[in-house]
Amino acid sequence: MLYKNDEVYRLTPADHKKITDKHPKFPIRLVYPAGRVRVSKSKHNTLPDKPNSISFPLVATVKTTTGAESWRYAENKVNGTNGRVIWSPHNLTLRGTMVLQKTDVELIYWLMFCCPYLEGGANFNGKVAKCVIEDLVGAAAKKAKKEEEAAEVKALIFSAKLGLGETKLRTVARAYFINDVEDLSYPQVQLAVENCIYRDRREGVRKFLEMVDAEQVLTVRGNLQSAIDKNIITFMAQKKMWAWVTAQGKKNEPIASIAAAADHNEALYDYYLGNRKFAQALMSALKGEKVIFAEGADTPDSDYNPEA
Repeated sequence: MLYKNDEVYRLTPADHKKITDKHPKFPIRLVYPAGRVRVSKSKHNTLPDKPNSISFPLVATVKTTTGAESWRYAENKVNGTNGRVIWSPHNLTLRGTMVLQKTDVELIYWLMFCCPYLEGGANFNGKVAKCVIEDLVGAAAKKAKKEEEAAEVKALIFSAKLGLGETKLRTVARAYFINDVEDLSYPQVQLAVENCIYRDRREGVRKFLEMVDAEQVLTVRGNLQSAIDKNIITFMAQKKMWAWVTAQGKKNEPIASIAAAADHNEALYDYYLGNRKFAQALMSALKGEKVIFAEGADTPDSDYNPEA
């Protein structure tokens, strides 16, 4: 039961909504915060180092604009001798994990909005985190979504019935800046695309699923890779620079320098999107039209007119 300034407090519909806005489904789980669970320093212990238990009072002060309020959670209240009140339980003891159901809504409310030790709670003191709420249903939903996306990736790449098919997958491979895609066997293309996707562990799957339906993105990135394959442009690794490939014996003409931390292929794609003159010149070169290098200019002029 909840007590506000030692008087019974009944949760209102608005209070329930405050809880469900953050945790729409039950159960939820109270666990140790990440800072209390660490990799063991012992070579012989594969389990993480964590407390046997953490205990804290079930009473707290909540400051308001008009002063302060005392909030308490207790299951029993007994009037002792000399007017002394005995609250039970006095402390909450957490032994690694505690599953909370919908019937624990009053305790959940106290933890979320009154407890000074709940990491991320409304009344968290910002210093000593002793517990955190883990959303079991939300975590399960996220995991299921991740597994669903992983299965979809596998199907799009490898399934003969549900997959993108060889032609589309080769287009996707070029969009990933895989060199000489046409010289690879279909299984090699499948494995190369999968490798590119999972190179980015956090965003790779999402980016792939977005890209397969983005025809303009596939076309632009594919054109850039075609220019690389045809030796129209090249990346000079030592200078961290993209350049136009000129006649043998002449220096390549610079296009753009790449920041040290940037992926040079992604930087080229961004440069294409932001530089209309370069985009026009590249399309001209891919069509076999002459690209004229302006003296002293970083970007070549072209006789290609996209509006003609």
